[in-house]
Amino acid sequence: MVAHPLSASARARKELEALKLALAEKNEAALRRLSDRYAHRQGPKALQLLIRKLASTEEIANFWQLQLLPKEIPKVEISHTELIQEEVAQEINSEEEIIQEEIIIQEEIIEAELTQQSPLEIKARSEVARRLRGWLPSWDGPLRQAS
Repeated sequence: MVAHPLSASARARKELEALKLALAEKNEAALRRLSDRYAHRQGPKALQLLIRKLASTEEIANFWQLQLLPKEIPKVEISHTELIQEEVAQEINSEEEIIQEEIIIQEEIIEAELTQQSPLEIKARSEVARRLRGWLPSWDGPLRQAS
């Protein structure tokens, strides 16, 4: 014979009864498991309201809330994390130095390219300047203004 699934209200009643029983017996594992399931289905605010409703005393409410806290938080050795932080800082500093060196090299290349002029460019510029001097009344460069 196939078992019929419980309705939502019947399942909720069954879970509430199981929570009351776990609370009465102070069964930590069952209380935690059932509370997590209730919070997953109904939400953490609904669980807080349920704790206030079912806990008859402040002591029981505190016991229930303590069971919801993580049992143990794993601790990482400080020296290990400090070593990792130092390695990362050294890598960042070396990368920044490499980037600065590349920027300096690029600037030097650009400056060298700008200052290097082929003889043909020099001759062309001097020819243009010579022709402009003969064509214009006075040529001292583009910044001089006629008055």
